[in-house]
Amino acid sequence: MAKKVTLNYDFIGVFIIVFIASVGYNIYQNFQYRELYTEHVDLKWSAQDAEANLIYIRKQLESCKVSTNTDSQ
Repeated sequence: MAKKVTLNYDFIGVFIIVFIASVGYNIYQNFQYRELYTEHVDLKWSAQDAEANLIYIRKQLESCKVSTNTDSQ
């Protein structure tokens, strides 16, 4: 006797719902990843700008100190 395989309609419905939910969740995660990555890049640029400004201002301060010391002598 050959075995008969039957597929339940409930299983098909649940499978479709789970599949659609997982695809939707992946799309949502991809959107969040892109948004967070953009924010990360912006923060990196801000940090580099702040560091560059700090170095520039330190050099200006040193040049002011040097010029003040040579003027007073």
